[in-house]
Amino acid sequence: MILDCMKTADPAMIEMFRPFGLKMEEQGIPPIVINVFKCYYARLLYGAQGKLPEEELLPLTDAEVPQYEALAEYADTGRDSMGHTVVIKLNGGLGTSMGLEKAKSLIQVKDSMTFLDLILAQMRALRVKYGKPIPLLFMNSFKTHLDTMLKVEGFDNGTTSLPLAFLQHRYPKILHKDLSPATWPGNPELEWNPPGHGDLYTALVTSKILRKLLDRGFHYAFISNSDNLGAVMDERILGYMVSQGSPFLMEVAGRTASDRKGGHLARQRSNGRLVLREIAQCPDKDVDAFQDITKHRFFNTNSLWIDLRAMEKVFVANGMMPLDLILNPKTLDPRDHKSPEVIQIETAMGSAVSAFESAQAIKVPRTRFAPVKTTADLLVVMSDCYEVSPEKTVVPASAHKGPMPVVHLDGHFYKRIDDFSARFPHGAPSLKECSCLTVKGDVVFGKNVTVSGTATVINASGAQVHIPDGTALTGEVRF
Repeated sequence: MILDCMKTADPAMIEMFRPFGLKMEEQGIPPIVINVFKCYYARLLYGAQGKLPEEELLPLTDAEVPQYEALAEYADTGRDSMGHTVVIKLNGGLGTSMGLEKAKSLIQVKDSMTFLDLILAQMRALRVKYGKPIPLLFMNSFKTHLDTMLKVEGFDNGTTSLPLAFLQHRYPKILHKDLSPATWPGNPELEWNPPGHGDLYTALVTSKILRKLLDRGFHYAFISNSDNLGAVMDERILGYMVSQGSPFLMEVAGRTASDRKGGHLARQRSNGRLVLREIAQCPDKDVDAFQDITKHRFFNTNSLWIDLRAMEKVFVANGMMPLDLILNPKTLDPRDHKSPEVIQIETAMGSAVSAFESAQAIKVPRTRFAPVKTTADLLVVMSDCYEVSPEKTVVPASAHKGPMPVVHLDGHFYKRIDDFSARFPHGAPSLKECSCLTVKGDVVFGKNVTVSGTATVINASGAQVHIPDGTALTGEVRF
């Protein structure tokens, strides 16, 4: 059992973990979570860096990864299996990268609808389309649960009697200087970190949600990030998984230059199993190979399809879900770079691909990968490049032809959502004829502004400037 990982540890190592165990017990954290954390902490003490060197991997080829477009024949099987499938949304993230301190899924993204509004609308449409009470589950963190549950009040899982959410656990932060538990009396909440979405598997078990799903005949789960507007239920992928008897299926997309830092899929030389490598797991000497998109050609979209029965077997056999260790260096207070350096132990749910002998990957179109990570992403989604379909999915607008525009916004004035909204008070400009928009300096956009071709707006005046209503932008504009 993996949970026996400290039985051979020397007494000094066991003693080092003791204050962590007591701290977690005091917070009422389940014993299985404490034991999982103990395993990762032991690996840290033994010098594990969570690295996956290039020489241990084989790049995936096109022949190994089926194309989404070739799966149409499986749609009927997918429709027949909808009544046995649950949708799980990873909803533990705060919009800190956009200056928010609440659930990121509460950001308005399209037609005055938030991520949560869109997710709920999609689920209602799915239930009507398939005539099945397809359940929806949110995995919230201790920082997003309250905001989320207040927002979704009135929506439920109907006759399935399943709750709408379960909680991600939390791990103690580790002081870098001596590997002891971090303390911060002024704000004790900062002593804890979310353990990454790899905690999904443990949280499903400890919340008893996994057992409830299986007892009610739900055998399959589609899992995706709440901020990925392209991640929607798909009957042909579900049908393919069921027909193939695949226990674990990862949606991947072709890497481009902008994806070179994203986690990629490869195959382990030692056992031939698929493996996910994130940039944090790449040794310094292998960074060039990691970012070589002609070598490692497929990146993880973080949309997974899992046979819950197979997942339970793997979990029981190992005492946990075997996941790669990720050591995330931070400062104890993220807003105070002078606060003590800490290590956050985290895991990624996609690394479970190695735990399933016959796991598979499917290459999906980029339309299934439309995450909103920055305000620049948000501006494109808000614009006329996208529209909301009758199924309440956000899809490329029929009036938009070609690739989506590339947008660069000055981080000094647009990074925070409040600053961004103040500079686009009338919503996004028209971008359907735009290939690239770059804004440098403090610029407020008026009503009915249109952007075409490649446009660069530069304000070097030092004072805020306004683009008048109805302006047509193209080429370089200086203030």
